[in-house]
Amino acid sequence: MKIQIRDRNLDASIVAGIGGAIILYVGLIGMRLVVFGGDTATLDLSEVIAGTLWGILILIFSTLMFIDLKRNRIYGILIILLSFASWYGTSGGLFLGFVFTFLGGIMGYAWKPKNNPSAKPKTTENPQ
Repeated sequence: MKIQIRDRNLDASIVAGIGGAIILYVGLIGMRLVVFGGDTATLDLSEVIAGTLWGILILIFSTLMFIDLKRNRIYGILIILLSFASWYGTSGGLFLGFVFTFLGGIMGYAWKPKNNPSAKPKTTENPQ
Protein backbone atom coordinates (compact mmCIF):
# COMPACT_ATOMS: atom_id res chain seq x y z
CA MET A 1 0.00 0.00 0.00
CA LYS A 2 1.42 3.35 -1.01
CA ILE A 3 1.01 6.10 1.57
CA GLN A 4 -0.45 9.28 0.14
CA ILE A 5 0.61 12.75 1.28
CA ARG A 6 -2.84 13.28 2.82
CA ASP A 7 -2.08 10.36 5.16
CA ARG A 8 0.98 12.14 6.55
CA ASN A 9 1.57 14.69 9.26
CA LEU A 10 2.17 17.61 6.90
CA ASP A 11 0.71 20.52 8.88
CA ALA A 12 2.67 19.81 12.06
CA SER A 13 5.88 19.30 10.09
CA ILE A 14 5.46 22.62 8.27
CA VAL A 15 4.64 24.59 11.43
CA ALA A 16 7.56 23.08 13.35
CA GLY A 17 9.85 23.57 10.34
CA ILE A 18 8.94 27.26 10.10
CA GLY A 19 9.73 27.69 13.79
CA GLY A 20 13.01 25.81 13.40
CA ALA A 21 13.95 28.02 10.44
CA ILE A 22 13.24 31.16 12.49
CA ILE A 23 15.35 29.87 15.38
CA LEU A 24 18.15 28.91 12.97
CA TYR A 25 18.00 32.34 11.34
CA VAL A 26 18.26 34.15 14.68
CA GLY A 27 21.18 31.88 15.64
CA LEU A 28 22.98 32.61 12.37
CA ILE A 29 22.48 36.36 12.82
CA GLY A 30 23.93 36.06 16.32
CA MET A 31 26.82 34.00 14.94
CA ARG A 32 27.54 36.71 12.39
CA LEU A 33 27.58 39.37 15.10
CA VAL A 34 29.92 37.37 17.32
CA VAL A 35 32.33 36.37 14.56
CA PHE A 36 32.48 39.57 12.55
CA GLY A 37 32.12 42.03 15.39
CA GLY A 38 29.34 44.25 16.46
CA ASP A 39 27.62 44.58 19.79
CA THR A 40 28.81 41.42 21.53
CA ALA A 41 28.20 42.63 25.07
CA THR A 42 25.16 40.40 25.40
CA LEU A 43 26.24 37.58 23.08
CA ASP A 44 28.32 34.59 24.02
CA LEU A 45 29.72 32.23 21.38
CA SER A 46 28.52 29.07 23.17
CA GLU A 47 24.98 30.45 23.42
CA VAL A 48 24.90 31.36 19.74
CA ILE A 49 26.25 27.96 18.69
CA ALA A 50 23.66 26.23 20.90
CA GLY A 51 20.85 28.33 19.44
CA THR A 52 21.96 27.51 15.91
CA LEU A 53 22.18 23.82 16.80
CA TRP A 54 18.62 23.85 18.22
CA GLY A 55 17.32 25.29 14.94
CA ILE A 56 19.11 22.63 12.89
CA LEU A 57 17.81 19.82 15.12
CA ILE A 58 14.25 21.13 14.96
CA LEU A 59 14.41 21.18 11.15
CA ILE A 60 15.74 17.61 11.12
CA PHE A 61 13.09 16.32 13.54
CA SER A 62 10.26 18.10 11.72
CA THR A 63 11.37 16.41 8.50
CA LEU A 64 11.58 13.04 10.24
CA MET A 65 8.13 13.58 11.74
CA PHE A 66 6.78 13.86 8.20
CA ILE A 67 8.71 10.85 6.87
CA ASP A 68 8.52 8.36 9.76
CA LEU A 69 4.86 7.84 10.66
CA LYS A 70 5.50 5.31 13.41
CA ARG A 71 7.59 7.65 15.57
CA ASN A 72 5.72 10.94 15.14
CA ARG A 73 4.95 11.16 18.87
CA ILE A 74 8.63 10.83 19.79
CA TYR A 75 9.60 13.53 17.30
CA GLY A 76 6.79 15.73 18.60
CA ILE A 77 8.12 15.44 22.15
CA LEU A 78 11.67 16.14 20.98
CA ILE A 79 10.50 19.23 19.10
CA ILE A 80 8.65 20.49 22.19
CA LEU A 81 11.77 20.00 24.33
CA LEU A 82 13.95 21.73 21.73
CA SER A 83 11.52 24.64 21.58
CA PHE A 84 12.11 25.21 25.29
CA ALA A 85 15.86 24.72 24.82
CA SER A 86 15.85 27.39 22.12
CA TRP A 87 15.41 30.04 24.80
CA TYR A 88 19.10 29.49 25.53
CA GLY A 89 21.00 31.21 22.76
CA THR A 90 18.26 32.62 20.56
CA SER A 91 15.60 33.74 23.05
CA GLY A 92 13.23 31.24 21.55
CA GLY A 93 13.85 32.58 18.06
CA LEU A 94 12.65 35.98 19.26
CA PHE A 95 9.59 34.22 20.78
CA LEU A 96 8.04 33.66 17.36
CA GLY A 97 10.18 30.60 16.64
CA PHE A 98 9.31 29.18 20.05
CA VAL A 99 5.58 29.54 19.42
CA PHE A 100 5.77 27.85 16.01
CA THR A 101 7.93 24.95 17.19
CA PHE A 102 5.88 24.43 20.34
CA LEU A 103 2.61 24.33 18.39
CA GLY A 104 4.16 22.09 15.70
CA GLY A 105 5.44 19.70 18.37
CA ILE A 106 2.02 19.52 20.03
CA MET A 107 0.34 18.95 16.67
CA GLY A 108 2.88 16.23 15.86
CA TYR A 109 2.35 14.53 19.20
CA ALA A 110 -1.44 14.58 18.89
CA TRP A 111 -1.59 13.48 15.26
CA LYS A 112 -3.00 10.03 14.54
CA PRO A 113 -3.22 8.46 11.12
CA LYS A 114 -6.68 8.26 9.62
CA ASN A 115 -8.23 4.86 9.16
CA ASN A 116 -7.72 3.49 5.71
CA PRO A 117 -11.15 3.56 4.03
CA SER A 118 -10.19 0.78 1.64
CA ALA A 119 -9.45 -1.62 4.48
CA LYS A 120 -12.32 -3.89 5.27
CA PRO A 121 -13.34 -3.98 8.92
CA LYS A 122 -13.06 -7.29 10.68
CA THR A 123 -16.41 -8.89 11.21
CA THR A 124 -17.10 -11.42 13.83
CA GLU A 125 -19.61 -14.03 13.04
CA ASN A 126 -22.55 -14.03 15.37
CA PRO A 127 -24.08 -17.50 15.37
CA GLN A 128 -27.76 -17.46 16.16
